[in-house]
Amino acid sequence: MSFLNDAINAALRDHNVPQVGTSGSSSVADALRSLLAPKARQAGLSAEDTHVEPDALQELLARLEHGGYGDVVRSWIGTGRNEPIEPAHVDAALGPNVAELSHTSGIPRETLVQELARLLPSVIDRLTPQGKLPETVAISTPPRP
Repeated sequence: MSFLNDAINAALRDHNVPQVGTSGSSSVADALRSLLAPKARQAGLSAEDTHVEPDALQELLARLEHGGYGDVVRSWIGTGRNEPIEPAHVDAALGPNVAELSHTSGIPRETLVQELARLLPSVIDRLTPQGKLPETVAISTPPRP
């Protein structure tokens, strides 16, 4: 089983999101995999064979950070409490990616950003055990006074 799949499934369970739809997997889970492992999804790999792609994770974190949500993102990566993010902030930070994810997942845009805002803190937290990003992913840390 893949670490990404484990993280997504745990977040779905924590937030009482159905994990299996009519196609055999959750559309929300598929959208998260598309966001965090786009090359694997495009290649048609199964959820079990899909692993987080450091470049995709870095891009997601950078978009959120550049949107002004760096402190929120760092709370997800850190070992403390995960700060929430508003659906509108996810929508603004992801920009055109949301429309593409909405189209490919079949989830209406408003519903999709609500689910991403609800699930991303938990998924990112699980992908960053002990407050460390996987492999080569890095996020800037503000200088300490």
